[in-house]
Amino acid sequence: MNSLVTWYSNIQEWMMQNIVLPILYATNGMGHADDAVTGLDWFLLGLIQVIVIALVFKPIENLVPAEDASKHSKKNLQISDVFYTLIHRLGIFKLVLFFAFSDLFFWFDAQLHDVGYKQLNVENWIPGITSIPLISFLIYLVIIDFFEYAYHRSSHKLNWWWQLHALHHSQQYMTVWSDNRNHVLDDLMHAAFFAVLALMIGVEPIQFLWIIALGQLVQSWQHGNLNLDHGWFKYVLISPKFHRLHHAVGMGHEVEGRPGVLGGCNFGVLFPWWDMALGTARFSQEVHPTGVRGLTVSNNPLRHQWHGLVHSFKSLLSK
Repeated sequence: MNSLVTWYSNIQEWMMQNIVLPILYATNGMGHADDAVTGLDWFLLGLIQVIVIALVFKPIENLVPAEDASKHSKKNLQISDVFYTLIHRLGIFKLVLFFAFSDLFFWFDAQLHDVGYKQLNVENWIPGITSIPLISFLIYLVIIDFFEYAYHRSSHKLNWWWQLHALHHSQQYMTVWSDNRNHVLDDLMHAAFFAVLALMIGVEPIQFLWIIALGQLVQSWQHGNLNLDHGWFKYVLISPKFHRLHHAVGMGHEVEGRPGVLGGCNFGVLFPWWDMALGTARFSQEVHPTGVRGLTVSNNPLRHQWHGLVHSFKSLLSK
């Protein structure tokens, strides 16, 4: 582990000194040098994720597929999903967010400070125990995952929001590349909500980065075309079979027996505990077709974004 950390640090330092800082110097952007360190971490951790997805997850998916890929037309395969993954995992989307909303975020941070808001700061709960970085990391991970469950379930309750989120469910051939198949507005709301949440509960920026990176990698695994349910471990960490039910036509996004009525099951992101506690968990060994009833989308990301926006706007007008 120490060797891996050293290897990562050496690569980060080399890229910072030989690529990032020269670019910042040439563009009069040295004032963003500290932010660039975090941005480089997003890129490197994302690159590691892409490599793991391509060289580890994908071969396993080919060995134990949940369904035969040959029955799907090529346009419904994974080209656009790979595009979405690269945009998100390599930090491009987060770079745009930073330049667009960093001033607003810093303003909000200052307002919390001015009113004397006290952060959760789990490190101070039990000195000597919760102050251990790994312990505080795990606690923050569980807290954020609970809010992920609530946030995700809400996107299935409000029709205008569902019209955006439906893009994520539209893939009829799920693969390990499918997790980031999202509408940009849905991603924007998600990023803003959890950045504010992390600020309010006191997650350190580097811990938040690792929480997001770990969560993304696990979610890529869960979205895979994998005939795996983790055995007894499925009650600890959400499996591909558990999450596939969430994407199943007429099950994961509709009230059972009432086609077209928003609802569903298996909303958890990392842990199935919230579904189990709140009655939305459904464990099954069956493999169901995925997608959204009555929704067929092209393989063009620009059309994805436009159609989601139009459908969401129409839903708001219908109210």
